[in-house]
Amino acid sequence: MKTILLALAALLSSSAFAAKIEEELFVMGSQPALLKELVGHADITVDHLDSHGFEVYGPAGLGEFLSQRGVAFYDLKDARKNVDWTNYPSYEQIKAKLEEFAAKYPQIVRLTSIGKSVKGRDLMVLKISDNVAVDEIEPEFKYISSMHGDEITGRELTIRLVDEMLQKYGSDAAITDLINNTEIFVMPSMNPDGSELRQRANAAGQDLNRNFPEAVRNDPNNAAGRQPETQAIMAFQASRNISLSANFHGGAVVANYPWDAKYDRHPFDALLQDFSLEYANLNPEMRSSSEFNRGITNGADWYVLLGGMQDWSYIWHNDLQITVELSDSKWPNYRDIPGFYTSNRDSMIRYMELVHQGAGIKLANRNATGKVEVLNAQGASLGTYGFQRGEFYKVLSPGAYTFKVEADGARLSINVTVDSEISPNGNFTSL
Repeated sequence: MKTILLALAALLSSSAFAAKIEEELFVMGSQPALLKELVGHADITVDHLDSHGFEVYGPAGLGEFLSQRGVAFYDLKDARKNVDWTNYPSYEQIKAKLEEFAAKYPQIVRLTSIGKSVKGRDLMVLKISDNVAVDEIEPEFKYISSMHGDEITGRELTIRLVDEMLQKYGSDAAITDLINNTEIFVMPSMNPDGSELRQRANAAGQDLNRNFPEAVRNDPNNAAGRQPETQAIMAFQASRNISLSANFHGGAVVANYPWDAKYDRHPFDALLQDFSLEYANLNPEMRSSSEFNRGITNGADWYVLLGGMQDWSYIWHNDLQITVELSDSKWPNYRDIPGFYTSNRDSMIRYMELVHQGAGIKLANRNATGKVEVLNAQGASLGTYGFQRGEFYKVLSPGAYTFKVEADGARLSINVTVDSEISPNGNFTSL
């Protein structure tokens, strides 16, 4: 036993890449000292802290380690034996459904595989837009779900959302405006291997939401050594100008906003709280949460998470992202999915609309790259952001701003205004 404990202690390092998840446990009760010890180690994943305890995932010997500390816990793998998996579609059925969307609505849907999973399954992304074959200058939005394979609710909800949007295009004004004036990207399953295996990790046993470059650790923003699913998202994000997104999880009901990895407040903290509230307020269970005030939480205030996609997306790509936990049960009975969609449908539509609360520029040279410094009405800098393909867009709180643009060897300043009334056709200034 001493050998096991020493081996586990040796794994508790600050390495950028986690050890394979071999044990999945739920620690019971409040354990602040233990939580502090475990959080921050790349090979140990802490998740879903609540009044009952928290989940912890790690290498072989983790249970022995906790037992030696006198910590009460139970095995999540044993708990999953009681889950009803019936009626959920397989990967092949999901893929066929997405192909059906693309075949039935070719003018507004394009299906792309952005890479392969560990087991060679396609990582599929739907693009939805009125001129789907054209890279238009419009605000870009993204939904990603199920990067944890056993958190399945979001996969089913995003497919239902896409289905409804495609069917109602041209007849529902809000949906039609969104599709006509936005480039929307939807990835129902970032971890298809994990979902097929009914597990959190991918097929290599890695937690994908601890696998992204981490600024707190000064990780370089490169894909070397990362999981193929992570690499695919990194390459995809680098090819786009996405400015607002959300990723869907399960195990709680809350809208979680950055930062995840540090207690400092995000430079757009107020805006992120407002957007999280927009989502939560339209979801009856979320807004009335007894665990989370108003149904929202700051990520690090809940629990610290290193190597997450949420922080990475903004630090490297100017993509404001929140994490939406959709259901207390990670894999609820399939008959409950329609009810979850009813609870989240308006929130999902409204959150997409929020991408139009912002301002942008478009250059005559579509190949132009450059950078933009954003200043508020008082002249304070809100950051400098790179852009590509002749366009830049920034989601912002209502108010007046100055964009200091450097592109094609020229420098200029433009004044822009973001209104409280969202413009469905964006707010771009031609340069």
